[in-house]
Amino acid sequence: MKDHQIIALFDGAAEVEVVTQGRLFPVLAIAHEYGYELTWCKISPQTGISRFAFARDDDESARRRAAWAKYHYETNGAWWATAAPGPSASAISPMTAAEARFGLYLYEKRPLIQQLWPMVAIIVAALAGGVWFLVSAPLGALPCLGVALAGGASLLWYPRRRARKEAEYRRTLADFDRQRVFWSHEEQGGGG
Repeated sequence: MKDHQIIALFDGAAEVEVVTQGRLFPVLAIAHEYGYELTWCKISPQTGISRFAFARDDDESARRRAAWAKYHYETNGAWWATAAPGPSASAISPMTAAEARFGLYLYEKRPLIQQLWPMVAIIVAALAGGVWFLVSAPLGALPCLGVALAGGASLLWYPRRRARKEAEYRRTLADFDRQRVFWSHEEQGGGG
């Protein structure tokens, strides 16, 4: 799906559903620039087909962002022009921001406890297997207890990693929003 096909879907409707294969971040970036928020998604790892549902964000900043994206797209084809105003070593691309936005969406939809349950189940199974092997075949207990130990370490490590990643995503989005430039004759192009 090309950019112009994605943009055609975001025509101002209150809700939009997009089905695509492999163009995850461009869809998310364009949706954001055109004033839409992701409400749900389903990604099939077997086929690579992604289904997204978006709702129009009627907030003033979202409407302004959408108006400028539409203006730039109709003028010169650059829907990203206000989001990535010029080349810079520290500039954040709309795709990088879309990746961060999607990461935050997944963290909000899947609470930490929901992500830890599979690890807990593996640890309990490994401990049970380790105890069983300890009684019947002591050498077989070592791999099971090793898995349980590694799982316990990951239970301690994962929440900190997730918190760091979430903070990184939030910083990326804040920096992305700060670099946005809305043209203003009074401010000689400043006006972000």
